[in-house]
Order: sequence, then C-alpha cells, then structure tokens
Amino acid sequence: MDRTDTITANIFQIGQTSVMTKPTVTHLLPAYNPFPPIYPAGTELRVEQVSLRQQRYRAVVVCGAFEEQALTEQIGSMVIRRIKISATYRRLFQKITRLDPLPYTDRMWRVIREEQAKILHIHNEPKLLAGLAKHLEKSPMPVVVHIANSKPIPQHAKHLVTRWVACSHFMKHWLAESSDVALDKIDVIYTGVDISKRPPWWDIPATQRQALRQQHGIMEDDAIVILFAGRLVQEKGVTELLDAFEMLRSRVSKPLYLLVAGNVRDSADPKNEKAVYGRAVAERMATQAGVKWVGSLAPSAMHDFLLTGDLYALPSIWPDPFPTVMLEAAAAGLPIIGSAQGGIIEFLEGYPGAPVIQDAENPKLWADALEKLAQDDALRLTAGQWLRTKVENSFGWDRVTQEFEALYDRLLNKTPQVTPVSPSPLVGEGRGEGI
Repeated sequence: MDRTDTITANIFQIGQTSVMTKPTVTHLLPAYNPFPPIYPAGTELRVEQVSLRQQRYRAVVVCGAFEEQALTEQIGSMVIRRIKISATYRRLFQKITRLDPLPYTDRMWRVIREEQAKILHIHNEPKLLAGLAKHLEKSPMPVVVHIANSKPIPQHAKHLVTRWVACSHFMKHWLAESSDVALDKIDVIYTGVDISKRPPWWDIPATQRQALRQQHGIMEDDAIVILFAGRLVQEKGVTELLDAFEMLRSRVSKPLYLLVAGNVRDSADPKNEKAVYGRAVAERMATQAGVKWVGSLAPSAMHDFLLTGDLYALPSIWPDPFPTVMLEAAAAGLPIIGSAQGGIIEFLEGYPGAPVIQDAENPKLWADALEKLAQDDALRLTAGQWLRTKVENSFGWDRVTQEFEALYDRLLNKTPQVTPVSPSPLVGEGRGEGI
C-alpha cells in the first residue's frame, strides 16, 4: 500500500469514528481554485479558517484536485476530499462534446454519501446547487448556500435550500430582490481575519517595517505609501486610482508611492475584456511615476505587503459584496479610503477617517480624500487604530465559526453549547446608502 492509499485509509477510518460523535458538514467548493488557497481567494480562505476551527461538527471540504495534491488529506481536524478530473476527460467531455457523463457534482454526491454528511454547505457557486438538485430532491438533508457574489441563482433548485447565508446585508437584499428569496430565510455572516497572526504596523519594530518598504525600492524615511490589492479588472477601479494618484503627486510635498498587488487575467484572446484591461493597466503602471506593481501575492505574503503602507485605497466602482482585503488592511492598522459600494459602507460605518467616495468613478474625489490622509499623520493613526479595534472586537475567525455552528445547530434542532455571536456586528437591516 503506497503513501496515498495509507493516508486515504487512515482518514476514512478517522471519518468513520468521528461521524459517530460529531455530525459531518460537507463544505462544497467549485473546482476552479486550489484548496487550501495558494493565492488570495476570499471564499477558500473562509472555508479553510472555519473548517480548522469547527469543534462540534466534523468538517469535510469537497473540492477540485490540482497537480500533485493528494485526493484525501487531513489538516488538523479538517478533512479534504479532492475530486480529480483528468485533462483528457475535461477536453473530450467538457469542452469538445459537452456530454460529461460523470459531472463534478455527481462525483461530489458520491463523496457526500461516503462521508455520511448531515449538512451540505455550498460556498459561493450556485451552479453546484443546480448540479446537485437531482440528488437533493430525494434527500432530506439540510442545505446551506453561501452567497458572496452576485451570481445567478438556479430558480428551479432554490426550493431545495434550507437556509441562505449572505456575506453582507447588501448581498442579503440583492438575493431577496434578484431571486425572490424571503428575507427571513437569509442569515448574514460576515467573514473574518486572523488577528493573532496580523499585528498592526505600530507593533512591529520600525527597522522591520523600513526593511519591508526597501524591498519595494522605497528608501525615504518620510515617504507616504498608498496600497491597493485586488484583481486588475475594471470593476475594481484601478484606472480611477491611477488617475487620482497622478493628480495627487503634485499636491503632496513628501515622497509618494502607490504599490499595487494583483494579477492580470491569463488570456491572449482579444475579446477577453478582463485580460485586455489588465494588460493595459500593467503597461501603464510600468511607466507611471511612483507606481510599483508587485504582481500577485500568496496569502502568506499579504500581511507583510500591508505593513509597508500608510493608507489603503479600495476604489471599487461596482457593488463589492464585502472584500476580505478590507479586513486585512484594517488588521494591519491602515486607514482605508473606500467607495460607497456594496458591503464596503457597512464596515466603514462610523469611521473617523476619510468619508466614503459616493462617485467612485471620479478620480478627483479620490485624490482629495487621499490627500487629506496623506497630509495628516495624526488622522491616519486615529483612523487606523479605530479600524484595528473594530476587527479585534468583531471580525475574528472564532466569531465566524461560532455563527456557522449556531446555524448548523438550528438546522439539526440541536441546543447550542455556546452563546452564538450576533451575526450582525455592523449595521441593521437597512441598506446604508452612505456615511
């Protein structure tokens, strides 16, 4: 028996033992991102951090298999079951003929049955609900669908969902309005951040922070560094931020830098608008004074990147549901300038820094807000401390895990063993059009 077979056998035995004492929750992920996450991916990060912390439930993550990944793996108490689809099968049955005799969701269902799951939790991919519908029609198992983006909901299958979870109140109302889901069937559970591993910039030695900045060519002690991290796509407002930064350089007397972390869509297709936009932005950053593009960063490198900054820009021009990087920047103690879009305004309610930008496509408004913080050291510190306190109080992963498990308790009619944390630490049911 080789190592993979041994691991699989051992985990199967562990699973059979655990299922006798803890109900199994299968966390279902689409096949297009590796798990555990190897680059910033909010859904995969949330599933990983919650699954590692679950105590009253046995967490089994069902996901796609990437190169050199074991089909079965255990990390702490989290079990990972990966589904491998060969390149030949994918090319023949999913791209050429479109027949797909053994779809990803059918393979998922086989794993779900093997693991004797008591609850299904589908994460941010409604297509999985559509694919599993024929199986769920015959099963009394509770189904949770987690919504963190405005993807179409399969109307023929929505009656199979026991509870919906939205990543923000904005997404709760979007789900109700776009798919006619009753508001009382939707819970709001905000995502989290690992505070213990992310100290604010004022808690690290000044020499360490300066060394991090020097890695990006920032040698001046008095430099002001603005950060952005995200996909280089139009809806993230990258062009608007670059325009604003160009205006700002003539207004600020100190050395000024903009560091951008993010990836360009990998496609040479001239009709792929996201790839075309990303390449154009990358070409512009290569020549724009003071701008440095650091490429895509692994999750483990993100906090060091954030520690190099003095303020963080979140210039989304679309209704961003609730960006994870917003919490990560707050954990680093960075003041945030955000647009009045989606769930961003829910997190920034009451914030003492710059107001949210109502017209996110207006570079002048961004330049004005950035200048206010760039010129005021005391305000940056006050705003950063306020945000750090907010994530410490309400956005740890333990809170998220407790809310997940309290939801599962309700679905299985169990008496919660701990007092659940309020699922709404920010705002009420109002949509909050601005601050």
